[in-house]
Amino acid sequence: MPTCPVTGQKFDVTPAEMELRKKLGIEGEPLLHPIARWQILGAFWQHWALHKRKCDKTGKQIISVFSQDCPYPVWHKDEWIKHADPPSAEIDLTKLLFPQMWELFRQCPIAHNIGAGNQNCEYTDDWWYSKNCHLCHSGLNDEDLRYCYRVFQMKNSQCCVFSYDSELCVDLLNSHNCFRSVHLFNCWNCSESMFLYDCRNCQYCMFCSNLRNKQYCFGNQQLTKELYEKRVQEWDLRSRQTYEKAKKAFREMLRTQSWHRATFIDQCQECSDSNYVYASKECKNCFFVDELEDCMNVLRGFGGKDSLDSVCVAVGAELVYCSTTPQDKCYDVKFGYNIMQSKFMEYCAHCFQCQHCFGCCGLVKKKYHIFNKPYEPEEYEKKKAETIAVMKKTGEYGLFFPPHFAANPYEESLAGFYWPMATEEGKRRGFRMREREEERESGALDSSNVPDRSDQADPPVPTDGRAGESVTRTPFWDATARRPFQILKEDVAFAQDLGVPLPYTYYMRRLQENFRLIPFDGTMREVACGKCAKQTLTSWPTEYDGRILCEECYLKEVY
Repeated sequence: MPTCPVTGQKFDVTPAEMELRKKLGIEGEPLLHPIARWQILGAFWQHWALHKRKCDKTGKQIISVFSQDCPYPVWHKDEWIKHADPPSAEIDLTKLLFPQMWELFRQCPIAHNIGAGNQNCEYTDDWWYSKNCHLCHSGLNDEDLRYCYRVFQMKNSQCCVFSYDSELCVDLLNSHNCFRSVHLFNCWNCSESMFLYDCRNCQYCMFCSNLRNKQYCFGNQQLTKELYEKRVQEWDLRSRQTYEKAKKAFREMLRTQSWHRATFIDQCQECSDSNYVYASKECKNCFFVDELEDCMNVLRGFGGKDSLDSVCVAVGAELVYCSTTPQDKCYDVKFGYNIMQSKFMEYCAHCFQCQHCFGCCGLVKKKYHIFNKPYEPEEYEKKKAETIAVMKKTGEYGLFFPPHFAANPYEESLAGFYWPMATEEGKRRGFRMREREEERESGALDSSNVPDRSDQADPPVPTDGRAGESVTRTPFWDATARRPFQILKEDVAFAQDLGVPLPYTYYMRRLQENFRLIPFDGTMREVACGKCAKQTLTSWPTEYDGRILCEECYLKEVY
């Protein structure tokens, strides 16, 4: 059993993993623990920030997931697709290859964000075929959303994460097919409800958990319609003080009253050592994946197969190894990141609709390129084989890009959220850390000046002795996130309609707060079932011990 030089942990390398490595054409055994592999790969997936900056092609102001400090030239995506013609380089096989790649890559323009098919969604990233969305990340087929993350087929909602097919909702967490509801976690087919956990087919319920097919329940107690409405009126959620109080009560309910399913694996065949897996087959050590097949050590994925040691294998990607965000029908991708609609790619980054490329960056619709230089097919295969042979001798082949290749700082990556590091530790390990903090805008008010109640949003907000301005015209400053935020007129209308507070933090801080309720740190641990004491695997932290159930007991208790 090998020991990881980064984490110091021992880890298994199973025959099934070796078989998949062989299928993918990868020699030898892995050197790092799966978490260490994800940490490096996750550092290359930009998250949690959008920046005002200039397009390095046109000089125009744009909104990008990459800041002005990005080591790559950043072009607006439309300009990049139309005019991508990055420089090339000749390989010197007498020298290390990674330094040569870095010298080339940092001259290559990259797209300012990821996504396609959108209307009026300029302030988004990894956003697809959606309309009228603002400050959102990782979504598909959405409409009229603000401040959401990884949401599909959602409408007119705010601050939702990992949620699907819902409308008029706020603070949904891993919930599906919900309507006009507030702060639901692991809920399906619920409507007109508030602060529910693990409920199905419920209406007009509040502060409840593990309910099925109920109406007019409060705190898991069945009430009459009249008494339920009276109890609900005691919680005026238009006030942010009351809303924060309700959130605390909800979290206490999770710890002391709710039953928790040890793992969430549904409609799957032979999926083990995994969690939050849906409609998948033969997957091991996979998390937050849907419709994957024959995959191992995959963090986040949708509609892929035959992949290993990767992050965000999505939308028809197959035969992927050690890569981040190979998306939209990618095939046979090794050691790549931000690769879309491409095939037979190795050690490539930020490429779109390419085939048979090695060591390339910033290419659009190219074939048979090495270091961005074109070759005839036979010459390409010969040169590629020579390059790989040299990289094997130097020990570079089989490793992912060094961490400083990432276009974003570590703190703004997926890995930075799950495995945060102090600045000095990150620099010591070679990650690029954030160079500067956002400066407070002149005239921005402290977030405490946001009106407590959403029905108080119309009167002007006082601004340091000057004439008051509308709440939608006044910038606010979130001192905790050290970022400014603005309240839109759509936010006011939404909050007043749904009976919830106005936004009162920088949007990403609120999304991350919701995100943290969904348990994941890359590990599974054994825990005694709270009913039968049988040992079962779970991702839930120890604070929920005693309330975690094995699958058999969960089904008996809840259904």
